[in-house]
Amino acid sequence: MNDFLQKEELGKDLGVSLATVNNWIKTQVIPPPDLQNHYSSETYNFIIAAIKNNQTRLNSRANRKHLDKNDICFLGITDKKRKKLLTMLISRLGNTNLTFNEGVLALSFSLLLSAGLIEKKWKINDSSRLDTFLSGWLKETKDHNLIQNLFLDIEIQNYDDDLLGAFYQSIQNISSRADTGSYYTPSYLLKGIKIKSNRSILDPCCGSGGILLNVLAKDHNPETIFAKDIDETALKICYINLILFFNDKNIKPNISKQDITVKTNEDLFTNNECREYDYIITNPPWGSKYSAEKKRALIKNYPELLTSEVFSIALYNSYKKLSAQGELYFFLPYSFLNVATHKNIRKILFNKNNSISIKLLGNAFKGVLSESILLNIKKIPSNGTVSIEDAAGKQYRINLENICSPDFIVSANINTEDNKIIDKLYNSRCKTLKENTIFALGIVLGDNKKHLFAAKNNKNFESIYRGKEIGKYRLLENEYCIDFNPGLYQQVAPIEYYRQKKIVYRFINDSIICTLDTNNNLILNSANLFISFAYPMETIVSLFNSDIYTFVFRKKFNSRKVLKSHIQDLPIPLFDEKMHKYIFNLYSGTFNKNNANIASYQKEIDKIICDYFLISNQEYQHILEAL
Repeated sequence: MNDFLQKEELGKDLGVSLATVNNWIKTQVIPPPDLQNHYSSETYNFIIAAIKNNQTRLNSRANRKHLDKNDICFLGITDKKRKKLLTMLISRLGNTNLTFNEGVLALSFSLLLSAGLIEKKWKINDSSRLDTFLSGWLKETKDHNLIQNLFLDIEIQNYDDDLLGAFYQSIQNISSRADTGSYYTPSYLLKGIKIKSNRSILDPCCGSGGILLNVLAKDHNPETIFAKDIDETALKICYINLILFFNDKNIKPNISKQDITVKTNEDLFTNNECREYDYIITNPPWGSKYSAEKKRALIKNYPELLTSEVFSIALYNSYKKLSAQGELYFFLPYSFLNVATHKNIRKILFNKNNSISIKLLGNAFKGVLSESILLNIKKIPSNGTVSIEDAAGKQYRINLENICSPDFIVSANINTEDNKIIDKLYNSRCKTLKENTIFALGIVLGDNKKHLFAAKNNKNFESIYRGKEIGKYRLLENEYCIDFNPGLYQQVAPIEYYRQKKIVYRFINDSIICTLDTNNNLILNSANLFISFAYPMETIVSLFNSDIYTFVFRKKFNSRKVLKSHIQDLPIPLFDEKMHKYIFNLYSGTFNKNNANIASYQKEIDKIICDYFLISNQEYQHILEAL
């Protein structure tokens, strides 16, 4: 098939996944293959041209990697003059044909000149480590004269503020950071970290070295500093930043190109792969986008973890490199503590005799919706507890014995009083929804504009509900309807799941807001559903909408997404048939009325829950106050 190209090649040429290509075919954005999974060269080139010219498609949120808009990233630079300087530097580079790498080298010459570390008319001195490095970097480029002189008329004071890193991140497009999961670590988050000057330190995902600049002291021995990353330009910036930090062009930090998820080492300067480190501190990538093939390879290489998530693998590999008295600091998403995907790495770390502390950081990272934590592990004997500090600075401890099988969830949001109440629920006679319950996702259309219609203008189409249109015990007025044709959509659960009695709930929410749907309604992917065959669904809806279960959900999971694993973990009372019948009659009597008194109904349900779990009036008041 010399004149035919594989469908997979489309994704590579357009920078999208094979799944996206298949969805475009399914939703008629592009034509199907001409022969099996192959396109003729004529059709292939037509599709490439059409997609690249379709800015609304390639600039969509799902394909934001094609955005070509520069985004200035100040990396903690707050001084107005410094910000203005950065903007001017970026603008000047924009008026040249230099590449990102060449622009960074040009600014490096200017910074080194301003610091007095090189001469204005720079010539290589073979005995100088810095000169040899700059010479090698310059050989990778073309316009040597422009690179060496682009910014030399600007005197730039060195504030150790990673101006060079801010410049580099700013001249990259938005998607470069989104694809690698890389985000700047604010300097204020590093203030409490103390590094002894005579100890070795590693940042395995160092980027431009911003973390090192904030935790190192000026008297630290540069030869005990180790920095690794997969981005060669970022590693070069890290080296320049360390030279500027120590104001010494002959320092010998250990800077290596290495992917933290693999067990090979390709070094820029030196190879020290077999050693251990006294301090390991990093902000690893979160949610990096890997191909299905790479994900399978990672899971195969790390069977003890059973995950392809970069930060779990980075944490695992880093922990193994920690010295006997070593100390580790990792910035991680809050989901590390409670999502089942990370249960194996939690099991490994929390089963060791380590001293562990966790600082809850809230939404500390710009551009990241999820909350974050700072995990600190010291290889010294544990006292049987994990130390927690919340975002307000309040400190408390949780027992290691509570971080247990099967999922090793770390309930870092639970203080002593909370824990007493939650223990009552989990230690009572209960069941869960792990068995005899079907879970399904809402419909993913692939192109909402194409498939959704305003409900008020299209009475003949079928109603479809978004997460925001699911209220407690009832569906709110829907804004959209649909001409239901499952074959055109990106993702649809088995249709019979929608066409029966079911519980529908908001997917994006910090509590379970759900209702019992008996009208066979369709839901979009901002909502999900489940069907229980082992427990009356009227009772489930009544429990999950209560303040008590909202309290448990927020304290134990602290999530803005309601996951299947969360629902399956919640303890369900073993009510007798008489109680189920009482709740059913109460439910039916309340919600069959047009003016249902939800507050009154919920108060009665809360009383039933409290009686079953022996929750006192004082504890119930604590729950209400906590919410």
